[in-house]
Amino acid sequence: MPSCRQAKLAAVPAQNTRPRLAELVGVAARACDVGIGLPIEHTIRTCLISVELGRRIGLSTGDLADLYYLSLLRMLGCTAGSAEAADLFSDEVKFGADTQHLDYGNGQAFGAWVMANFGSDRAPAERQAMIEHLFTLTPERHRESSAGHCEVAQLLARRIGVSSAVVEGLAFAFERFDGTGRPFGVPGPNQPLIARVVALCNELEVHNRLGGPKAAETMARDRAGGAFDPDLVAAFCADRDAVLAVLEPPALWESWLAAEPGAVHHLDDAQVREAARAIGDFGDLKSHFFAGHATAVAQLADDAAERAGLDKNRRTALQLAALLHDVGRVAVTTAIWDKPAMLNDSEWEKVRLHPYYSERCLARAASLTNVATIVGKHHERLDGSGYHRGDARNGLAKEDRILAAADAFAAMRAVRPHRPPLDLDLAGRELRAMAERDLLDAEAVNCVLAAAGDTRAPVRRTWPAGLTDREVDVLREIAIGSSIQQAAGALQVSAKTVDFHLQNVYAKAGITTRAAAALFAVQHDLLNA
Repeated sequence: MPSCRQAKLAAVPAQNTRPRLAELVGVAARACDVGIGLPIEHTIRTCLISVELGRRIGLSTGDLADLYYLSLLRMLGCTAGSAEAADLFSDEVKFGADTQHLDYGNGQAFGAWVMANFGSDRAPAERQAMIEHLFTLTPERHRESSAGHCEVAQLLARRIGVSSAVVEGLAFAFERFDGTGRPFGVPGPNQPLIARVVALCNELEVHNRLGGPKAAETMARDRAGGAFDPDLVAAFCADRDAVLAVLEPPALWESWLAAEPGAVHHLDDAQVREAARAIGDFGDLKSHFFAGHATAVAQLADDAAERAGLDKNRRTALQLAALLHDVGRVAVTTAIWDKPAMLNDSEWEKVRLHPYYSERCLARAASLTNVATIVGKHHERLDGSGYHRGDARNGLAKEDRILAAADAFAAMRAVRPHRPPLDLDLAGRELRAMAERDLLDAEAVNCVLAAAGDTRAPVRRTWPAGLTDREVDVLREIAIGSSIQQAAGALQVSAKTVDFHLQNVYAKAGITTRAAAALFAVQHDLLNA
């Protein structure tokens, strides 16, 4: 008979460890935030305000759930027009940060801001040219850009797995209540209610963050009947502080997850992969040079991981990391990604931060923490010369090494603004050279090249003091304290063979004792190579 404790444990349902839809959407939302120059929790703060206001106006649980996801994905199309935005604004990410408080529908106020602030950090002649170029943005081009944003957001949202009501709502991201919005000028009463709620709450978050509750209320009242539904503005102003109180908990991510209305949606493996692929495509849209990069890297990395003997769980994490590894690119202006010349120091520093942003977009999702770790290391190198951490060999797991090699190879095989794509032979030579220079792991390079169809002889790693692979195996065993007999058993060779190789190690390394051999192994990072 089971004990009382066993009976209680049996009564507790097993925790569902599959990723939640909200977690994947939260990753996308955080990426949207950094892609338009806003704080990385702007969107989940908007979501909390939206759901609270939605409850107060009597939305059903189903409508609240749709409102929850619509508020998170409103800017999912923000990378669709990055090249044009970078051309117009010089740095579209900075422009988004500088103008977040403006009413884009108020042409007079927007023009006044441009004349007073746009390009103020540039030389007068350059600033004048920037302003003149900005005003080449015609209403027709603006509508086309907005339509592209909305259409791309809808396509990606369908793949992520949200409801049809959310997908429909994304078409109204830039519409206004007075019917002067973009791209179709749909008047407020003809817009979905959840879209009208999101439009207001997005701006409430900005103005509350920048100026406090009173500033948020003033903004809402000023724009009521223009940008916003006046009934929604009245509902907010009737209990402003209580609505904004949802932003007070310090653990905002956890509060936001707990606020999901209705049933929690968990994803199976195929759904997680497709959502990750959609988010990866969102990141790749930052530049036409990146089209298909995430998918190409994921295919290479998964095939290479199988060849390297990674188990199913590690392969799954690596595949997701490969799909998501470059989502942090959106934090860097496309003007840098598309630059055909050498980057200057300032531009290069921004590029070096994109793995950091990729990792931070994923890091709060509990089911993706192992994926986030791999993502953050895809530009690290064995000798410590990579970025953003500068981790070296000891800090890089096998999946980190495979992703780094797969990413490098896929980039070589694609066109870039400063060069044409490399053919298979030349890309293979370049990747091998990186392994020979101790930048990339030789095993990872061999597995990636095999996955890519390269049939040449595998690259051999060069060891310090001219040691052979077997001599390094013996040195590792001796360095961890194994006897000659123990090393022979571990390596499945005779004790005489172990001693023969050990004497070669001593001669090549210029040492005579086990203690010196152990130190030599540590100094040359051979224990974790």
